[in-house]
Amino acid sequence: MQGKRVVLVTACGNKKESTPKVAGELYKSARIRHLYRKSKEFGVPFFILSAGYGLVSGDEVISPYNAVMTKERCRELEEKIAKRLKDYDVIVYYRGGARKDYLDCIKRVAEKLEKELVVFGYGNMGDIGKLGEVL
Repeated sequence: MQGKRVVLVTACGNKKESTPKVAGELYKSARIRHLYRKSKEFGVPFFILSAGYGLVSGDEVISPYNAVMTKERCRELEEKIAKRLKDYDVIVYYRGGARKDYLDCIKRVAEKLEKELVVFGYGNMGDIGKLGEVL
């Protein structure tokens, strides 16, 4: 993907710390924390698809919340998500074990923006070790 502007995205997690933190550390998910660290290592922007906030940078301070992505919630957040992704050429989405509604949402936005979407990963952090190859 040399020469292309690439962004790494994953879904939010259910378990969160109890106080505001940078998003990459707010979620107790090993998946999110691993991808956040790796994004720094690879020098790739990292965002979390959040049912509460839309699309948040891993470095953005946010407060804990309770929300789950649905088709309706995706439609509400679609413009906000698209605005944050418009300057990238390729969206790399690590699915992990996240609900299908998150994948459907990022697909919807990528199609609307006419961006290339690369999806990989499966439950229990399967394929996460392939991040370097994918990027």
